[in-house]
Parts: sequence; structure tokens; C-alpha cells
Amino acid sequence: MSDNRVNEIKKEDKKAFKGFVIIVVISGIIGGIFGATSVSLKEVLGDSVPNLLGNIFSAITPYASLVLSILVIIISTIVYKNSRKEFDIWKETEEDDDVIDKIEDKLSYIMLFTSVNMILGFFFFGIGSMLLPFNNENIALVIINVICFMSGFLLCTVSSILIQKKIVNFEKEINPLLKGSVYDVKFSKKWMDSCDEAIKLGIYKSAYKSYIAVSTTCAILWVLCVLGSQLWDFGVMPIVMVIIIWIVQTISYCIASIKYSKTK
Repeated sequence: MSDNRVNEIKKEDKKAFKGFVIIVVISGIIGGIFGATSVSLKEVLGDSVPNLLGNIFSAITPYASLVLSILVIIISTIVYKNSRKEFDIWKETEEDDDVIDKIEDKLSYIMLFTSVNMILGFFFFGIGSMLLPFNNENIALVIINVICFMSGFLLCTVSSILIQKKIVNFEKEINPLLKGSVYDVKFSKKWMDSCDEAIKLGIYKSAYKSYIAVSTTCAILWVLCVLGSQLWDFGVMPIVMVIIIWIVQTISYCIASIKYSKTK
């Protein structure tokens, strides 16, 4: 390595080190302030925040998945039908490729909404399992809440699978080389194997951004868990769960990186 390159590396480290020191100092100050005021914060927020969240979730959880799933189904149906019409018109001429790009963008947003709805469905199912039967005073309301709760989770699960099947099959019509069925347990592998290099490159870039986003989120959640253990007696399990996710993501990414670097 040349001396010029070594000097460039040292200058780059020196320039970045100043910002790093500032961040460390600010973090230390914030941590010191929190440590000094943690007792007062616990007295103010210790019971009010959990009670507020508990009341909110008790009110919305029985109906959340049902309402969200219905909205996603309506939006997805409208967008899918419009995209199908645009594709049928395009097939007659096959001139403007921008039309296909716009259609695929719309399909991607449908997949996004559906995936988020599925995750929220599992979230509300977990919350609802802890809050059942939601209301112990009115038997009729309890029955309605439970029916809506279970119907919402079922609708969320079934609609997500069916919508994703529609979108995947539509994508296979647009790109005949793509293969795989959403009902196949090896769908992801077959789909990746059938993608061309341009699609794979987009997936790889998206995966790296996802890796950065999850790493940042885990760091933030770790801080919140530490605060929560002081303010709301979270215990160790939330921190353990965050660290497990963090470690699994980091190890899987590094192993995959090592594997693919050997296949250059």
C-alpha cells in the first residue's frame, strides 16, 4: 500500500473521528440526565403510559385487523383491476415500456400494503390474546369483540395469501421467465433463481438497505428496552428478544457475504 493511500486513510479517520466524539459526548450527557431524573420520570410515567396504551389497545384491537384487512382488500382490488386493464391495452401494441414499469410499481405497493397488514395482523392477534375477553361486564359485547377479533385475523391471513398469489401470478405474466408459486415452501428460492441479473441486483440493494434499517432499529429498541426496564419494569426478556434478532440478522448477513465473496 502506498504512503499516499495510508495518509488518505488517516485523514479520513481523523475527519470522521471529530463527529464520532461529538456523538459520544452528547449521548453521555443525555444518559447522565436520564440517570439523574429516572426516579422522577418513573413517578410521572410509570403507570400513566402503560394504562393509556392498555386502554387504547383494548378499544381498537377487536376490530383493527378486520378494518385494516377490508381496506387493504378494497385498495388492492381497485389497483389490481386498473393494472390489469393497462396491461391488456399494452399487449395490443407493446410499444411503451414505461407502462409496464408503472404497473410493476403499483403491484409492489400492493405487496407492501399486504405484507404490512399481515404483520399488523400478527401484532394485534398477540395483543388480543393478552386482552381477551376485552370486556368482562357486557356479555354481548364480549361475544361481538371475540367474533370480530377472530374474523379479523382469519381475514387478514387468507386475504394476504390470496392477494400475494394474484400479484405473483400477474408478475409472471409480465415476466415469463419468473417462476414459483406462493403455495410452494421453496417459493423464494425458485423465484430468485428465475430472476435475471437486473432484478437480482435490485433485490440485493434492497436487502442491504433493509439490513441497515433493521440494525438501526435494533439499536433504538435496545435503548428503549433499557429505559423501559427502569421506567416500567420490563425485565430482561425484551432486551433478550431484541439482541436475538440483532445477532441472527448480523450473523446471517456476514455468512452470506462471505459465501458470495468466494463465488466472484
